[in-house]
Amino acid sequence: EGVFFTRDLVSEPANVLTTTEFATRLEALRGLGVEVEVLDEDRLAELGMGALLAVGQGSDSPSKVVVMKWMGGAQDAAPLALVGKGVVFDTGGISLKPAAGMEDMTMDMGGAGVVSGVMKALALRKAPANVVGLVGLVENMPSGNATRPGDIVKSMKGDTVEAINTDAEGRLVLCDVMRYAQE
Repeated sequence: EGVFFTRDLVSEPANVLTTTEFATRLEALRGLGVEVEVLDEDRLAELGMGALLAVGQGSDSPSKVVVMKWMGGAQDAAPLALVGKGVVFDTGGISLKPAAGMEDMTMDMGGAGVVSGVMKALALRKAPANVVGLVGLVENMPSGNATRPGDIVKSMKGDTVEAINTDAEGRLVLCDVMRYAQE
């Protein structure tokens, strides 16, 4: 069921699987005993996740981070963290991708889909493990609000990053989500 869940997420078109819809589907894992917390844009800004927010700022679909916890292992055992990139659609932003093949950019959320499927499988199996799954959900679109090549953004860690090519968005999403996982 976890594999099918992942396949279904990856197969959805971008007009259906928005960042909000993705988060809603993950919230449904609560029914299986998974703790789910959705961090909205205001919370992400409070946390200083400027790198992740920069990727999604050109989209009408709000950026989110979803934190899923399955704590079925020993109470004192540290959890394993799984982090997935969830770019629900990636046009490349201002550094626009070529038109040929762009329809496949709905799959740029495959990492987040895998993490989500693992969390579902753990819960369904009542796995004796402590695992935290974190996914950064964004849409990389060109608009008047989009990050421009040459813009400087600040990550949650406090590092500054110059966005030379806005199609190199994955590392910006992952650096903030990985920092959150570490903290």
